[in-house]
Amino acid sequence: MDTRQTNDPALRNLERTIRFEFEKILLIMTILCLVSEIGLAIYYYVTDDLIIPLAKYIEFRILVPLAINSILYVVTRFSNRAETSTDITKNRVVSFAGLIMTGVISLAHSYFIPLWLLPLFAIVICSIFHDMYIQMIEAGLSFVFILYSGIMHIYDYPDQRSFSIFCIILAEVMAIGISVLSFKLESYNMKMLIIRERNLAGANKYENGFEIDSTSGVYSKKYLIEQASDILKDTNELDPSGIALLDIDDFKKVTDEYGYDKGDDVLSALGNILQGCIDEDTLVGRYGRDVFMIVFGNGIREENLIRLNQIKKDFSKKKYSFMKDSVTVSGGYAWFDVTMDLDSAIKEAEAALASAKNSGKNKIMSTGEREDLTDG
Repeated sequence: MDTRQTNDPALRNLERTIRFEFEKILLIMTILCLVSEIGLAIYYYVTDDLIIPLAKYIEFRILVPLAINSILYVVTRFSNRAETSTDITKNRVVSFAGLIMTGVISLAHSYFIPLWLLPLFAIVICSIFHDMYIQMIEAGLSFVFILYSGIMHIYDYPDQRSFSIFCIILAEVMAIGISVLSFKLESYNMKMLIIRERNLAGANKYENGFEIDSTSGVYSKKYLIEQASDILKDTNELDPSGIALLDIDDFKKVTDEYGYDKGDDVLSALGNILQGCIDEDTLVGRYGRDVFMIVFGNGIREENLIRLNQIKKDFSKKKYSFMKDSVTVSGGYAWFDVTMDLDSAIKEAEAALASAKNSGKNKIMSTGEREDLTDG
């Protein structure tokens, strides 16, 4: 059973994005289930088509699903924001929350046989996390949900016992088939992932750590310089770009007082925040000892400054076990709408960074600005 956690910050950021999308879906599904159940209760009551007493219907098909779905949403939301949890743990929490929600829907609507298979979709969807443990547990639980949905169908429609048993057998056979297919596909995907990581590892070894900085988890300087140069070469009036340098304030005091190992903890903390910025338009790498560079390919100046100030704010909130005080970061930002060479662009960002340092630190300043651009 392979539960690998990728070191590629772009892939980790993609998984993070997916988890937060799952969280939104859980909230939307909780609201939709509540509204639809209330609507169905009213409809069945008016048409006198309730197969169970109204009080039991409200309890079992409205209140219980609402309570379970709400708990699942809260747990998922807490997990996604927990700094002490690993990506693997967060992936599993999100996956199991999705499975349990679909299982609750199938049980609450056991009278509608196609919904029995709803948990199987969770198995297929959650394969994106490349975790066989998730798939094995979800496959087993889906069989249980289908079985109990069938038993409840028999209970609600005792005169259709033979038909219910036939549907249970058919649904379980389909569940086995989908699970086996999902396992085969995941096994193939894992082999592809292993091959890819081996190739990357070989390339990294040959290039002496070409892509990823081991301490911060963002891109290394060598990779950063190469990619940043390509972005700036394509900069023009229609496709502007921005570059920022972030420097940890008084970092030398941290290493002098607590040692270089603790300094690495601070670097890692900032790196974890910066990893969340990496996407198809944004490049983040470690430029120096405690200096990080962000290259914004989208070139929207105001949005870039907002993101930089959010990074500054999030980093200042970080807590460390070895010291009481927080650590802050200063930044300099430069924006371009013409082709630039990297050295010139860095010099402009360095000038803005120097202004931020000289004006009191813990600030983000842009080229040509005299006042800091913090948002409070």
